[in-house]
Amino acid sequence: MAEVSRPVLTVIAGVSVVVLALMSAVAVAVASHRLGDGQGAERWASYRAVTDCPVPTGPGRVLAFTARDMGPMGGPMMAGAGVGPMMLMPRAALVSAGELTIALVNAGSRPHELLVYPLDAGQVAGQRPVGDDDRVSEEGALGDAEAVCPRDTDVDGIVPGGTAAVTLTLAPGTYEVLCNLPGHYRRGMRSTLTVA
Repeated sequence: MAEVSRPVLTVIAGVSVVVLALMSAVAVAVASHRLGDGQGAERWASYRAVTDCPVPTGPGRVLAFTARDMGPMGGPMMAGAGVGPMMLMPRAALVSAGELTIALVNAGSRPHELLVYPLDAGQVAGQRPVGDDDRVSEEGALGDAEAVCPRDTDVDGIVPGGTAAVTLTLAPGTYEVLCNLPGHYRRGMRSTLTVA
């Protein structure tokens, strides 16, 4: 095998760095251009800057879920394929039956929401069919978290830095907690809640 000279290796390393820098710049430009709702990252950053929302309280016990998303370079999510994962933390929770306030804390870079559905025996989170609108059917949902902080926005969902809550009386069983904004469920924004 032929030995490669030091100057050639230096040139190869330099070209690799330039190519990676260009790829990153293109990814950021595409991301800022292709937000799902046509809004700029600056808008979500401005909401986060003015919200200092505590975890909501309510009747009964409070169980908080945190919405997270992985936008490119820590920025907004792209609308199409190749988008990073989304999640609701905790991925699974166990509580006792009765009155429960389920809170959503949006620690992501985009709006999110929270709905609660019962799961049938043998069904697991993530199996709901996704429609042409990139959402699951909301038929059968037991509740949808309402904005707590900030309350009045013109945004579909809870803004970054915002919180929401819904209070339900849950019987023993297994439930699915999810975000149903377009594409979010499919990208992993769901969690299992077990009520004993």
